[in-house]
Amino acid sequence: MATRSKPVRIFADDDSALEQLAQLMHRSRAEVVHEALAEYLANHRDELGRLYAETQSALASGDLERLARASAPARRAEVDAIMADIPA
Repeated sequence: MATRSKPVRIFADDDSALEQLAQLMHRSRAEVVHEALAEYLANHRDELGRLYAETQSALASGDLERLARASAPARRAEVDAIMADIPA
């Protein structure tokens, strides 16, 4: 599979855990992060799909208020709740 180089920032507190995990798994840090992202996307596919559908519907109807609710700060609490479920 083709790859792209993207800088990823992680919390300083997570850096040593990422390094240790990569060493234990005999993988690079990038491979561990990629696997974690793939797992997250698979586990949250329905939620991401709903957000995408809501955003597309708001765009198609020209409803800017609904688009703003679907896309930005209104979704922050939802994202925070999802992230809170991820083990530290």
